[in-house]
Amino acid sequence: MKMSKKFKSEEELPDCVISYIFSKLCLKDLVKTSVLSKRWLHEWRSRIDLNFDLHNMFDYNTLQELPQNLPVPLLKTFQSEFATRMDRFMLKHRGDMIRSLRVDFPLGNQHSDVIDKMIFKGIAKGVERIELLFSYQNNSDFEIEPYKFVFELLSLDDSLTYLHLQKCHLVAPINLSGFNNLRTLVLHLVVVKQDLLQGMLSSCIHLVDFTLNDCEFNSDLKIISPKLFNLNIVNCGVEIGREKNIDIFASNLSSIEYSCNGREVHSMNIKADMLSKFSYRGREISQHIGFSGLKNVTTIVFDGLHECISDDIVPHLFSECLQLEDVTFKNCWMICRMKIISPKLRRLSIIDCCYDGMSPYRMSIDALNLSSFEYSGYTRVFSVNAPRLSKVFWNATTREETPFAIHPYESLLYIENLTMIMSTSQILQWLLIISKNFL
Repeated sequence: MKMSKKFKSEEELPDCVISYIFSKLCLKDLVKTSVLSKRWLHEWRSRIDLNFDLHNMFDYNTLQELPQNLPVPLLKTFQSEFATRMDRFMLKHRGDMIRSLRVDFPLGNQHSDVIDKMIFKGIAKGVERIELLFSYQNNSDFEIEPYKFVFELLSLDDSLTYLHLQKCHLVAPINLSGFNNLRTLVLHLVVVKQDLLQGMLSSCIHLVDFTLNDCEFNSDLKIISPKLFNLNIVNCGVEIGREKNIDIFASNLSSIEYSCNGREVHSMNIKADMLSKFSYRGREISQHIGFSGLKNVTTIVFDGLHECISDDIVPHLFSECLQLEDVTFKNCWMICRMKIISPKLRRLSIIDCCYDGMSPYRMSIDALNLSSFEYSGYTRVFSVNAPRLSKVFWNATTREETPFAIHPYESLLYIENLTMIMSTSQILQWLLIISKNFL
């Protein structure tokens, strides 16, 4: 049995233990340790992961007294104090290395001197990850000039691999050599211009993950990146009556996620032969995306389509995307009849798809390799030809007064996992059916 060792004082603690303890402390508590021991007097100045937010910079009692929505004058006072404390901490940082910098507080361009110095010091000490999160959602009356992110700050850097910019104004780059090793780029609440985007992508030769979240596009976008692996364009918007296009040329791209919050959506031209996963949330798709660009996709998710998918979209999808194995329809419009034919399909989910409260009267599924099926809705008649189906999740309570479709199970003798949500009035009927067909 291994014996534990008792230490008489903090002076006897090994350096590895001290480092681990300090890594778990927030910045304000880390600074307080300097009064506990002479040995710890300067330890806090060597922290390699720096996280500047309200909880790290201010005492717990102070935060407890604050209202949920800070009045603008009080918020401005906290802004000034926050920037001052962050600047003092960075000036006293004596470590040889900074691994990550994260600022989560609504600072603006008036604090650019403090922010620039922090970034410059981080770059000089080999920072690998930078997150500048300057959005403030709790007070709509609070507006400040966004911080101007100057890409030349990174010109001397070759260690940065992750960059997340939120509520920043991107200044047109002159020198982007600091992006040589960048692998992940996230832009959130940022105005994106094509010339700037093109310059960034051409310089980020090792970029594999790129996210545009709730960004404003003033023109059509063209995304060209040979190494890009994951692309997310989410929470975007298109003004009514103004067509916007997104062209994607990425030979190594594996995954695309797209979502649009408004009535209009982008038209997309996708050239990505390695694309295997495509997720789309928007009101329309048939006139905006050609399924021929998705011919090698194996996983696809459609969410919130407000055009009837059973008439046109589904037939074209399964006739042109012959590699599909995992398909999900969620909150989409379906009317009349629905027919799915796919020899490679393995997993199918149809969740809350209807039109004006009515689901398709009849649904037909012909999928020889289908092994998993999830359904939530109230279609009356099903026809299922899936001899390998072994796992079923069915929500039968979405509309109790509609007779529950029982026919698919009469010929499905290999189901191993059956999960059903039903009302008490349906239980007896189903126990009789299951006992008759499966026992």
